[in-house]
Amino acid sequence: MAKRKDIQVRIDELFGRLGIEANEGGVPSKELAPVRRISSPYSPSAPGNGKKAEKPSNGNGRKAGEIDNPGSGIGLAMPTSDSKDHSLQAEPARPSAVDSLGWEDYLDAIERSDQICISYEDHRTSTSEKEQAAKLFELPLEIGSERLGALQLEIGEHQSLSPEETAMLSAVSQQVLQHIENLRLLEQAEKYRREAEEASRRLTHAAWDEYLRSPAAPIHAYQYGDHRVEAVEPESIALAEAGTLVCELKVREETIGKLAVIQPQSNPEASAAFLAEIASRLSTHIENLRLLDETERSRQQLDKRATELETVAKVSTTAASTLDPDVLLQSVVNLTSHSFHLYHAQVFIFDEATNLLELKAASGKIGDSSALEKQVISLDNLRSPVGRAANSRQGVIVSDVVADNDDWEVPSLPGVRSEMAIPMLLGERLVGVFHVLSDSPGRFSSEDLLTYSTLAAQVAVALRNAELYAEQLVTVERLRELDHLKSSFLANMSHELRTPLNSILGFTQVIQEGLDGPVTEDMSSDLQLIEKNGRHLLNLINDVLDMAKIEAGRVNLSLETVDLAELLQDVLQTTAALARDRKLFLRLEQHTEVAVQLELDRTRIRQVLINLVGNAIKFTESGGITVHLFQDEERVRIEIHDTGIGIPPEKLETIFEAFSQVDTSTTRKVGGTGLGLPISRKLVELHNGRLWAESSGVYGEGSIFYLEFPRG
Repeated sequence: MAKRKDIQVRIDELFGRLGIEANEGGVPSKELAPVRRISSPYSPSAPGNGKKAEKPSNGNGRKAGEIDNPGSGIGLAMPTSDSKDHSLQAEPARPSAVDSLGWEDYLDAIERSDQICISYEDHRTSTSEKEQAAKLFELPLEIGSERLGALQLEIGEHQSLSPEETAMLSAVSQQVLQHIENLRLLEQAEKYRREAEEASRRLTHAAWDEYLRSPAAPIHAYQYGDHRVEAVEPESIALAEAGTLVCELKVREETIGKLAVIQPQSNPEASAAFLAEIASRLSTHIENLRLLDETERSRQQLDKRATELETVAKVSTTAASTLDPDVLLQSVVNLTSHSFHLYHAQVFIFDEATNLLELKAASGKIGDSSALEKQVISLDNLRSPVGRAANSRQGVIVSDVVADNDDWEVPSLPGVRSEMAIPMLLGERLVGVFHVLSDSPGRFSSEDLLTYSTLAAQVAVALRNAELYAEQLVTVERLRELDHLKSSFLANMSHELRTPLNSILGFTQVIQEGLDGPVTEDMSSDLQLIEKNGRHLLNLINDVLDMAKIEAGRVNLSLETVDLAELLQDVLQTTAALARDRKLFLRLEQHTEVAVQLELDRTRIRQVLINLVGNAIKFTESGGITVHLFQDEERVRIEIHDTGIGIPPEKLETIFEAFSQVDTSTTRKVGGTGLGLPISRKLVELHNGRLWAESSGVYGEGSIFYLEFPRG
């Protein structure tokens, strides 16, 4: 950065630019007034109208025309008032907020004062931080609306400037301002250039330092002798011997090595110049070779990374498609070991009950023998990389097990030189540890850790999915067994209940007929009630038995050709008495002229229709029930319309579930087990048909039940 002395020198140079001749020391040769100077405080709020500046104190010892934060003052010697040099032309400055911000950064009160005033007096220039109390003529130095400072001329008490002198000073002030701005920009550009060169030098130093530490770096010293070049240890080259010429190899001013000629035969000065030229070209060539080598290494790293990610995707796909946990783990370790060219790979699974990590899968023949040993590692065993990874929930890399791990003693894996352990996590839950091993030291890097961590996370998810699938299979099998036991129990119980119930109903009829003696009127009423409830109970038992048979798959259909119109008439005649009791109409409407005949189990379909018509009658209080029969070339459809209470739309599927009721309250008016509709749907589906319902749920609009059977 320029100091005040530098600014003074540049101001002296400015005199020549403005056409003012200077004698030795940069002093103008024209006659000058006792004091002439430029004071250029920068303040965004400073007025720029060119009026004479006032000098009130601002409380800190400064006067108007000085800068608090930030500011600048630049003094400049000016010609006397009788100078008639009018050759100067004003050069308008372009407004720019960047210019004012640049001055703020330039006069930062750290490297230089936040205000600089340069004065010319007694044939010399001087720098001060304050203006002198005197009568001053002032011209502002402005860029656009921003005031950077002022050109001040001290005049006598009774002296004034002519219009020509004022015009000349105005022109000078504009050129002074432009030149000062150019000088600042030049100095700051020089500063930025030095900073850029320093940054480039540091980057070069860091790049070479990292390159020389890498395993792929070449030998650091070479020597030419006996007509050949050979690699040598740097310490073996005697650079300090007498007569040895040494020249540094530099790249962007950063020393990367040395080129030495031991006991040159030619003229030392000529040899030194020749050596410097060779060193310059050699430095550039070596740097190019390093950049080429690093580019190739970066390309290889990218190729390696892409291959590894492809392998991760392949292993993950295999893991996701395998639902047996043991097969999954074995596939993962074998595929990982083969695809990544590893010495060995294995997976430990964490047992929360014992706090132990147990070996579950290992790759290759070595893995098979290791698995037989049933290796276990305690979660608290921090000497083992597997234990540390499980305990910290972070990956662990051991670059050289011989040097870094005294606890490594696995006879079946004698060739291990480096290893990496990656925890398998599901959220915060530890599933296990993925352990990979190599026969090369330094095989695993932080980039490898990221790759294998991705693989371990996906394997943990796949393993959990496989475990859940296995648990689900066990659960499903158990549920099937329980369902079979339930069906068997219901079938047995239904049989055991139906047998004595049939006997009760039979003896009731015998007594009613008077075969065992006369029956009184009261006895007859009681017997009728017994028979009614007994038959109701028998129907319930039959429903339970039918459901049990259907779920057990033991329902056999006896198919025959059935005339559906005739069957529907039979059903309506059977249920007519119930409809008359509730004062409801019951009718059939056939929408086809052709007889409708299908291969059906007459008994089972009759059971379905009686159940549907019976339900319609039970849930209808007024109006009636209409049965429609349709057919076309592909299907036959039966519709049962009622004008009852309707079914809420959200329960149109629920009613076909076993033991489900539309009204489950204790005050419901209609009873039932909730098995009629599920049994009906199952029986219809056994005929490859469909049974469903539609309803708005509005009272009085009723419901429509549809039965549909395919033709042929």
